[in-house]
Amino acid sequence: MRAILLGMRCNNACVFCAQGDGDARAPAEVDPAGAIAAVEPGESVAFQGGEPTIFAGLAAWIRAADARGAARIVVQTNGRRLAYRAYARALGEASERLVLDVSLHGSTAPMHEYHTGVPGSFAQTVQGLRNARAEGIRAGVTTVVTRSSFRHLAEIVRVAHAAGALAIHFAPAEPSGRAATNRPRIVPEAEMVLPHLQRAVAEAQRLGLGVQVGDRATPSSAGELFAGIGAVEPLPAGKARVSLPVFGRGPGDGGREQE
Repeated sequence: MRAILLGMRCNNACVFCAQGDGDARAPAEVDPAGAIAAVEPGESVAFQGGEPTIFAGLAAWIRAADARGAARIVVQTNGRRLAYRAYARALGEASERLVLDVSLHGSTAPMHEYHTGVPGSFAQTVQGLRNARAEGIRAGVTTVVTRSSFRHLAEIVRVAHAAGALAIHFAPAEPSGRAATNRPRIVPEAEMVLPHLQRAVAEAQRLGLGVQVGDRATPSSAGELFAGIGAVEPLPAGKARVSLPVFGRGPGDGGREQE
């Protein structure tokens, strides 16, 4: 997948953001024309930030990637701007190959907005998912698993399903960026997460949602809705990347940390 990074600006302020304060160093706007011009027919493209939907040219860039013959165009987004139906329609009309990777970090407004730092963002994200469904845009949901959300993963699955998501991606909170200095408050231990993750996976499968945990997707086509982690700040010295438990393991198997 060819990642087209549009800069670090974002209209959320997530407590776990792996990009840290990169948004403060980002230019006002980035022209991705050169990256799009290099797209080869049949290649997958991901627009990532920051938040891609705050860039005025996004629909045109999607249209340009489609014209280059991109097989799949993923926009990694918090979904808030798609709460405006006309905007969701404009993105959908830009390409039939468009899919959305929407961040949803709680099953309720207080839970989601604790993570995003923006009052009202939960309602906007959920409405954005609904509008995407209404406009025929396929969407998956990415949930960062934190100490504040891991007990509620099955509930988040139900919210995602009701809003129209086709799959859910559980991603670990990385101890980098804004989470680095608050790791005990943000990053849960794998042993704590495992039973709740297993229940969430079972609930997603019951509802017919695809599931991705780490790099493993079931069915494999579910992975086509997700763009990966994107740009991150380097991990602090001595810190290891985090992996979630593999959902196919038994209750006695935990996750592991990898360099």
